[in-house]
Amino acid sequence: MRAKRLIKNMGFYFLGTFSTKILQFLFIPLYTTYIITSDFGYYNLTISIISLVIPLLYQSIWEGILRFTIEDENNNYKILSTTNIYCAGTTVIYSVIFVVLSVVIDIQYGILILVMGLSHMGVSYWQFAARALKRNKIFAFSTVVNSVVTITLNLFLIIVLKWGLLALFIANTVGNLSMVVIIESKIKLFSKTRKEGFDSQLLRSILKYSLPLSINALSWWLITSSNNLVISNRISIDANGIYAMASRFGSIMTLITSVINMAWLEEAFRTYGDSDKDQYFNGVLNILTRIVFSGVAVLIPVTYIFYQFFVFGDYYDGVYLTPIIYLSAGYSTLASHLGSGFLARKESDIIFKTTFIGGIVSAVGGFVLAKSFGVMAVVITSLVGYMIMYLIRIPLLKKRMDLKIDFITLIGLTGFNILVMVASSIQPRVFIYQLIIFVLALFIVLIINRKEILMVISKIINRDSQKKIANK
Repeated sequence: MRAKRLIKNMGFYFLGTFSTKILQFLFIPLYTTYIITSDFGYYNLTISIISLVIPLLYQSIWEGILRFTIEDENNNYKILSTTNIYCAGTTVIYSVIFVVLSVVIDIQYGILILVMGLSHMGVSYWQFAARALKRNKIFAFSTVVNSVVTITLNLFLIIVLKWGLLALFIANTVGNLSMVVIIESKIKLFSKTRKEGFDSQLLRSILKYSLPLSINALSWWLITSSNNLVISNRISIDANGIYAMASRFGSIMTLITSVINMAWLEEAFRTYGDSDKDQYFNGVLNILTRIVFSGVAVLIPVTYIFYQFFVFGDYYDGVYLTPIIYLSAGYSTLASHLGSGFLARKESDIIFKTTFIGGIVSAVGGFVLAKSFGVMAVVITSLVGYMIMYLIRIPLLKKRMDLKIDFITLIGLTGFNILVMVASSIQPRVFIYQLIIFVLALFIVLIINRKEILMVISKIINRDSQKKIANK
């Protein structure tokens, strides 16, 4: 029952997340052809700052919505009325302050950045509300609509009108707003919001849970997005554009891993009281480790091939960054899985502390080394930050559950990925060479995971046999 529910949720989240992640990947040839590196660097820096500011300003209240609604399903709309009114009030205040600041400081595209920031907040809020109300189908559908709108506007505004940087802001904002409209048309948060539904005590409880998670967003920003600020400040905005494009390849990794983590977080909340929850947790972690790092080994040579044919101009220099970015995404995924163990116990403060340590290592290390060693140093310190965060969480979680880490598999696959990374960098522009590396990596991955692959095949065959017997 649990595995079936987990797989079902993963299916919905894959459909929803696939459209947005694959969108980032598919637009790479378009961006590298029509958008100069400095413009793309500025756009990515803006997105990075928004990803920091929005959770802090709204205290990641959407995280609290998901947790409290799952725990008290009969009180859904009282919870949502309370958070709706709170967010509406804070939005008015923040908007007025930003408009004044944008005039005083003269921020380029200030009003557009404000609307885009609010649209990002809206996406987070309505997405979590849909998940909390078990409307995963509409969540998935809305992300597809978002992608279609964004694709259409990008193609028209960039290729036809040649609006460049302005097109990126408009397409992103309108795509997000379309997603909010779709979800709102189904779950109707506005129409079900009542003044009398506001509960200040309930709001305090939700914020008490979500506030540490919003501060945790600062920690995550230090380890995931501060690179944009460091590179822009210490090297150049053009270098940030090259890094930003390379980071888009990390979306291939996060496509799969974020789906698993989103579905698993809900499952961790629901199975927290089960007697075999630790065994279940360890099983998912072991599978996750194999999927993620086996995938990285195969993706490295594929990325080198892709760069040869679809990435143009100065952006090509970013190919050497992608293997490290993939490994960072891998350790980020494992750290997030361990984090769900703390969230299930409502110990979000531990997540903040461990993420903050990793974030400080990443940000400070990148800042110190960037000037002398370039973008590669920033990317490597980010990987070290993720690894430290993961390793710190292990002993802390072991005190709370029977956690079992397969270090042999983890170290072995990490070493194998480093070997593939070095091999691919020797002849980066030779197609046949990269194809050979890909075939060898795929073969070794299949050998390493042969038991798990045979087990899955066996289950599929047995299930088909049972269906045939039942039909007779």
